[in-house]
Amino acid sequence: MSSIITGLFKSQSQSTEISQDLENAGFPENNFIIYLHDKPISEEVKTSIWRSFFGDNTKVADESLVVSVKVKDADSKEKVTQIFKDNDCIHQNYIENIKFRDARSLQFLKRIVAIRARALISSSPEIKRRGQNEGINSEVFFG
Repeated sequence: MSSIITGLFKSQSQSTEISQDLENAGFPENNFIIYLHDKPISEEVKTSIWRSFFGDNTKVADESLVVSVKVKDADSKEKVTQIFKDNDCIHQNYIENIKFRDARSLQFLKRIVAIRARALISSSPEIKRRGQNEGINSEVFFG
């Protein structure tokens, strides 16, 4: 099992530059996946994909790009994070213990991210709220 870092970028036009940066950093072409769309996708579908991936209400108007990179150690993870940052990555996920061949499916990755998001929500700490204070009562001593 390996780990991957998945990044979301604004435009598919960034694919060549990101690919080149990854190769220059020592990642062979078979260690990263760039998910490109053959046909234009409607704004509604792109927004729906964004919402399922990240769970917020952002409207996506352009051709976003998703890239997954196989990482083996902390050094390679740091390199990928820096490359993503240099290429204006909108959001990234680090997914451990995943078969890289499974990462070829964008649908599979979306399911993993959605499961992780639900797990984070359900494991959040309990919020304690204080009720309204009664104020000063007759036992207060001023003197």
